[in-house]
Amino acid sequence: MTGPSTKTLPPLTEDLEALAASADHYYLKSSSIVEKIVHNGRTFYSKFRRYDQTPNPILVSQHLRREVTLALPLLQEGVGERIVIEYLGEEPELFLQTLRHLFQHLGIDDYRCYQGKKGNKRTVILPVARQELEQLHAEGGRLSDMLQTRLQKSWRILPDRRLPESYNIFTLPYGYIN
Repeated sequence: MTGPSTKTLPPLTEDLEALAASADHYYLKSSSIVEKIVHNGRTFYSKFRRYDQTPNPILVSQHLRREVTLALPLLQEGVGERIVIEYLGEEPELFLQTLRHLFQHLGIDDYRCYQGKKGNKRTVILPVARQELEQLHAEGGRLSDMLQTRLQKSWRILPDRRLPESYNIFTLPYGYIN
Protein backbone atom coordinates (compact mmCIF):
# COMPACT_ATOMS: atom_id res chain seq x y z
CA MET A 1 0.00 0.00 0.00
CA THR A 2 1.62 3.23 -1.10
CA GLY A 3 -0.88 5.81 0.06
CA PRO A 4 -3.84 6.34 2.32
CA SER A 5 -6.24 4.96 -0.26
CA THR A 6 -6.47 4.00 -3.90
CA LYS A 7 -8.18 7.31 -4.70
CA THR A 8 -6.24 10.09 -6.37
CA LEU A 9 -5.35 12.77 -3.84
CA PRO A 10 -6.51 16.32 -4.56
CA PRO A 11 -3.91 19.07 -4.56
CA LEU A 12 -2.87 19.97 -1.00
CA THR A 13 -4.23 23.52 -1.14
CA GLU A 14 -7.60 22.27 -2.37
CA ASP A 15 -7.73 19.63 0.36
CA LEU A 16 -6.87 22.13 3.11
CA GLU A 17 -9.34 24.69 1.77
CA ALA A 18 -12.07 22.03 1.93
CA LEU A 19 -11.14 21.28 5.55
CA ALA A 20 -11.16 24.99 6.35
CA ALA A 21 -14.53 25.56 4.65
CA SER A 22 -16.13 22.97 6.95
CA ALA A 23 -15.21 24.99 10.07
CA ASP A 24 -17.32 27.79 11.50
CA HIS A 25 -14.30 29.29 13.28
CA TYR A 26 -10.52 29.02 13.30
CA TYR A 27 -7.47 29.72 15.44
CA LEU A 28 -4.28 31.62 14.68
CA LYS A 29 -1.14 31.03 16.71
CA SER A 30 0.29 33.98 18.58
CA SER A 31 3.84 34.49 19.81
CA SER A 32 2.59 34.84 23.39
CA ILE A 33 -0.06 33.35 25.63
CA VAL A 34 -3.50 34.53 24.59
CA GLU A 35 -5.73 32.86 27.14
CA LYS A 36 -5.60 31.05 30.48
CA ILE A 37 -8.18 28.23 30.63
CA VAL A 38 -9.17 26.26 33.71
CA HIS A 39 -10.76 22.92 32.77
CA ASN A 40 -11.51 20.03 35.16
CA GLY A 41 -9.11 21.37 37.77
CA ARG A 42 -6.23 21.82 35.31
CA THR A 43 -4.85 25.08 33.94
CA PHE A 44 -4.07 25.43 30.25
CA TYR A 45 -2.30 28.33 28.57
CA SER A 46 -3.30 28.80 24.96
CA LYS A 47 -1.22 30.55 22.28
CA PHE A 48 -4.07 30.28 19.78
CA ARG A 49 -6.55 33.12 19.32
CA ARG A 50 -10.05 32.18 18.18
CA TYR A 51 -11.75 33.94 15.26
CA ASP A 52 -15.48 33.37 14.83
CA GLN A 53 -15.69 33.13 11.06
CA THR A 54 -14.96 30.58 8.37
CA PRO A 55 -11.29 30.63 7.37
CA ASN A 56 -10.73 31.82 3.81
CA PRO A 57 -8.37 30.54 1.08
CA ILE A 58 -5.99 33.46 1.70
CA LEU A 59 -5.39 32.23 5.28
CA VAL A 60 -4.72 28.72 3.98
CA SER A 61 -2.15 30.01 1.49
CA GLN A 62 -0.53 32.18 4.18
CA HIS A 63 -0.31 29.08 6.37
CA LEU A 64 1.33 27.06 3.60
CA ARG A 65 3.87 29.87 3.10
CA ARG A 66 4.46 29.73 6.90
CA GLU A 67 3.42 33.34 7.41
CA VAL A 68 0.77 32.32 9.98
CA THR A 69 -0.07 29.11 11.81
CA LEU A 70 -3.68 28.17 11.19
CA ALA A 71 -5.54 25.64 13.33
CA LEU A 72 -9.06 24.28 12.95
CA PRO A 73 -11.49 23.00 15.57
CA LEU A 74 -12.34 19.33 15.78
CA LEU A 75 -15.63 20.01 17.55
CA GLN A 76 -18.57 22.23 16.79
CA GLU A 77 -21.11 22.35 19.60
CA GLY A 78 -19.65 19.15 21.12
CA VAL A 79 -19.91 17.14 17.89
CA GLY A 80 -17.15 16.22 15.44
CA GLU A 81 -16.59 14.42 12.15
CA ARG A 82 -12.90 13.52 12.29
CA ILE A 83 -10.21 12.01 14.46
CA VAL A 84 -6.70 13.41 14.22
CA ILE A 85 -3.57 11.48 15.16
CA GLU A 86 -0.48 13.64 15.65
CA TYR A 87 2.88 11.87 15.83
CA LEU A 88 6.01 13.59 17.15
CA GLY A 89 8.32 10.64 17.77
CA GLU A 90 11.68 9.73 16.30
CA GLU A 91 10.43 7.05 13.88
CA PRO A 92 7.71 8.59 11.71
CA GLU A 93 8.04 6.01 8.92
CA LEU A 94 7.63 3.09 11.34
CA PHE A 95 4.64 4.86 12.87
CA LEU A 96 2.94 5.38 9.50
CA GLN A 97 3.69 1.83 8.39
CA THR A 98 2.18 0.44 11.61
CA LEU A 99 -0.82 2.77 11.39
CA ARG A 100 -1.50 1.81 7.76
CA HIS A 101 -1.34 -1.88 8.69
CA LEU A 102 -3.74 -1.27 11.59
CA PHE A 103 -6.15 0.66 9.36
CA GLN A 104 -5.98 -2.09 6.72
CA HIS A 105 -6.77 -4.69 9.41
CA LEU A 106 -9.73 -2.58 10.62
CA GLY A 107 -11.00 -1.99 7.07
CA ILE A 108 -10.33 1.76 7.21
CA ASP A 109 -9.25 3.14 3.85
CA ASP A 110 -10.44 6.75 3.99
CA TYR A 111 -7.71 8.75 5.73
CA ARG A 112 -4.98 11.21 4.84
CA CYS A 113 -1.36 11.32 6.02
CA TYR A 114 0.33 14.70 6.13
CA GLN A 115 3.73 16.24 6.88
CA GLY A 116 3.79 18.64 9.81
CA LYS A 117 5.86 21.76 10.35
CA LYS A 118 8.79 19.86 11.86
CA GLY A 119 10.53 17.11 9.91
CA ASN A 120 9.30 14.20 12.02
CA LYS A 121 5.75 15.44 12.73
CA ARG A 122 3.01 13.47 11.03
CA THR A 123 -0.69 14.26 11.08
CA VAL A 124 -3.26 11.64 10.11
CA ILE A 125 -6.83 12.78 9.56
CA LEU A 126 -9.49 10.11 9.75
CA PRO A 127 -13.02 11.15 8.73
CA VAL A 128 -15.72 9.46 10.80
CA ALA A 129 -19.49 9.65 11.08
CA ARG A 130 -20.76 12.71 12.97
CA GLN A 131 -20.43 11.82 16.67
CA GLU A 132 -20.45 13.31 20.15
CA LEU A 133 -17.15 14.06 21.88
CA GLU A 134 -17.42 11.03 24.18
CA GLN A 135 -17.79 8.64 21.22
CA LEU A 136 -14.91 10.25 19.33
CA HIS A 137 -12.71 10.07 22.43
CA ALA A 138 -13.56 6.39 22.95
CA GLU A 139 -12.87 5.51 19.30
CA GLY A 140 -9.57 7.40 19.40
CA GLY A 141 -8.66 5.60 22.64
CA ARG A 142 -9.23 2.22 21.01
CA LEU A 143 -6.94 3.17 18.11
CA SER A 144 -4.30 4.40 20.56
CA ASP A 145 -4.48 1.17 22.57
CA MET A 146 -3.99 -0.89 19.41
CA LEU A 147 -1.01 1.23 18.34
CA GLN A 148 0.51 1.00 21.80
CA THR A 149 0.81 -2.78 21.50
CA ARG A 150 3.35 -2.24 18.68
CA LEU A 151 4.99 1.14 19.34
CA GLN A 152 6.26 3.33 22.12
CA LYS A 153 3.67 6.08 22.67
CA SER A 154 4.78 9.21 20.81
CA TRP A 155 1.43 10.43 19.52
CA ARG A 156 -1.75 12.08 20.67
CA ILE A 157 -5.24 11.52 19.42
CA LEU A 158 -7.78 14.30 19.20
CA PRO A 159 -10.45 15.12 20.13
CA ASP A 160 -9.78 14.35 23.77
CA ARG A 161 -12.52 14.79 26.37
CA ARG A 162 -9.90 15.68 28.99
CA LEU A 163 -8.98 18.85 27.08
CA PRO A 164 -10.95 22.10 26.81
CA GLU A 165 -12.65 22.73 23.48
CA SER A 166 -10.03 25.31 22.44
CA TYR A 167 -7.35 22.60 22.83
CA ASN A 168 -9.24 20.12 20.66
CA ILE A 169 -7.83 21.77 17.55
CA PHE A 170 -5.28 20.71 14.98
CA THR A 171 -2.76 22.76 13.07
CA LEU A 172 -3.12 22.44 9.33
CA PRO A 173 -0.34 20.34 7.81
CA TYR A 174 2.21 21.41 5.20
CA GLY A 175 2.39 18.48 2.77
CA TYR A 176 1.09 15.04 1.83
CA ILE A 177 2.79 11.81 2.80
CA ASN A 178 2.40 9.03 0.23
